[in-house]
Amino acid sequence: MNDSARQIHRYINLTNLIPELLKLVDNTIDHDKRIVLSMGLLPAVELSFLSKEEQMLVYSSITYNDSTPSHAQTIKIRKLAKEKKLDFNTLEKLFDEKKENQNEQIAFNKSKLENVLPYEIKKRDKRYIEQYIIKAIIEYNKQNITEEDNIIVQDLIF
Repeated sequence: MNDSARQIHRYINLTNLIPELLKLVDNTIDHDKRIVLSMGLLPAVELSFLSKEEQMLVYSSITYNDSTPSHAQTIKIRKLAKEKKLDFNTLEKLFDEKKENQNEQIAFNKSKLENVLPYEIKKRDKRYIEQYIIKAIIEYNKQNITEEDNIIVQDLIF
């Protein structure tokens, strides 16, 4: 096998999961993740350190919320369990948090942007290009918004 010793240890830890949670990990491999509720290896390993009762509580929250926790959330769950603060209410608050991968992002077509950017700007790093585009938008908006609105926009961006 090409797996590291650490990876094999993770697989062994999965044997400590209740069958319901283990099935969620299996779903990650066996099914389309967009259709079937599934959980990644690292979150599952974190949950494998919980007692069976705590795992059942987490599984109840997963089914209630129709969502699995992220790795960061499972680290928090494990910490709450260690502090004897894990209950349905704390899990509800945790599941209500936005996961890192759920933050909406705006993306642009790189080739379209490169077609309109000056050559000397295209050579710069991404952060500089981002600031250049933001300043261009602010200048453009100065024609269409009041000075007060412009100050608010600048405060939000910088």
